Amino acid sequence: MLYHLPHIDTGALVPVLTHWSAAPNPLSVVYMPNRHLSTRVRVFVDWLVELFAAHPHVRQ
Repeated sequence: MLYHLPHIDTGALVPVLTHWSAAPNPLSVVYMPNRHLSTRVRVFVDWLVELFAAHPHVRQ
């Protein structure tokens, strides 16, 4: 979670170095291939996908 976004929106924090950005970093979720994938693992992976898909700074 990015807790600073509301503070940037209100002007309490000011972004600096806006012209600079870091190189992309790939992120992978690795788990054992299995026909009976744990519900917990599936829910966790789905949550990560949703979390990162909604983030404004993440490119897919």
